[in-house]
Amino acid sequence: MASLAKRLAENVPGDFFVDSACIDCGLCRQVAPETFADGTRASYVHTQPAGDDEAHRARMALVACPVEIGRAH
Repeated sequence: MASLAKRLAENVPGDFFVDSACIDCGLCRQVAPETFADGTRASYVHTQPAGDDEAHRARMALVACPVEIGRAH
């Protein structure tokens, strides 16, 4: 599970975030590109999901993540 204490500074404020465990596999960016973006060494949340469809895609990305980099409260 993601750690709030390890949340990356690049994330925009909000419930979804990426922490330092990210291995930059890119899966979250493929599943929910409207939420996740490619950073220098890891993905990050560039926009919090807007609406049910985007939130659903973001949750799908979290479930698919091999290291469970983010979570929603």
